[in-house]
Amino acid sequence: MEEKVTKYRQLYITTRDAILIAPLTAAQLTTFKAQLADLKPVGLNGLAKKIGQAYLDLVSANLTYSSQQLIFVLNLNHDHSTIPLPLSAEQLQTWQKTQAPEYPLFTRNPFLYNGLSIDEVAAEALL
Repeated sequence: MEEKVTKYRQLYITTRDAILIAPLTAAQLTTFKAQLADLKPVGLNGLAKKIGQAYLDLVSANLTYSSQQLIFVLNLNHDHSTIPLPLSAEQLQTWQKTQAPEYPLFTRNPFLYNGLSIDEVAAEALL
């Protein structure tokens, strides 16, 4: 996968982890929005463009609802459409405290299919 997709993935992880700690400050929000603007999917083609766009959608959703401490995962549908779905930081923290199997899945994989957490390789196949 192209290096730019790695940057999209990293920005998603960075925004997600920051939101897990606390609602984003105005300075963080400004910084993340600037980083997002620099990463528009110019020059990406095919599958790289689809997975890159998926990460861009997730980062945009994370930034839009950051004050509510919502972290988004992307539900992939049978018809190849996608819908960002929110998870509250509180839910993830509860899963972490109870050592629920959902915690490592949702903090490692930002994609869902049929309600199950899937990794990027599976997401690529579905996109």
